[in-house]
Amino acid sequence: MYAKSFSVHPLSGVLGAEVKGVDLSVPPPPALSASLAGSLSHYGVLFLRSVPVTAEGMEGLMRSFGAHRRSFLVTTGATSPRGGAECHHPEDCIALMTEPYGNKPSSRVALFHVEGLPSGGAESIWSSRAGAYDALSPAMRAYLDPLHLLPSAPGASRRPLVAAHPLTGRRHLVIGAHCEGQILGVPVEEGDLVLELARNLLSAPENQIRISWEPGMVALWDCRLAQHYAVGGYGEPGWRLRCICASGAN
Repeated sequence: MYAKSFSVHPLSGVLGAEVKGVDLSVPPPPALSASLAGSLSHYGVLFLRSVPVTAEGMEGLMRSFGAHRRSFLVTTGATSPRGGAECHHPEDCIALMTEPYGNKPSSRVALFHVEGLPSGGAESIWSSRAGAYDALSPAMRAYLDPLHLLPSAPGASRRPLVAAHPLTGRRHLVIGAHCEGQILGVPVEEGDLVLELARNLLSAPENQIRISWEPGMVALWDCRLAQHYAVGGYGEPGWRLRCICASGAN
């Protein structure tokens, strides 16, 4: 992977940028990996269109984000190829793999490479966990900062409601729009209102970016800063989507 004229172009007010001048056909040199990591921690999600891509290049990029990586191929409407996972509801597989606080080890960074699309196209939405936190009043931030959540999933452990990104220090919500559980240390009714507030903020258009997929397109996002939603075309035949998730200290 190399950069002839590496550049980053913001796409919306709260998250998302398009990266140009990057070749993903070979693994990245350290300097370019560091530049991409810095851009990712700032914008939350990066998009690369019409770039040369190989499995070696993608794995090399994701290696810079964590030693532990998981890779799977989602296909729909056809016999699963070797290494593929036939999935009538790909959005469920994707949500499970890219939820940063629901897996062991946790996913920190996720990458999608579109190898094939349904004939009618497909779309995704990313919501900004950091933008949702920024939208809160100072008084509400002070109230939420010390709180913890106990997820309803079996075997789940308590976790803070708010965290700071390890590279930038920017604070963000830890929970996602579909999170279920109990806010500890407050009455149940009050905790339910907190969860509803978080869901509403994450669902607000001003905290989201919506992207139409193109063949060969790559999306890279920090799962702590941005939450992915599959909103159109994911149940249609023709999907061939390579997904790689990485976990690590940063």
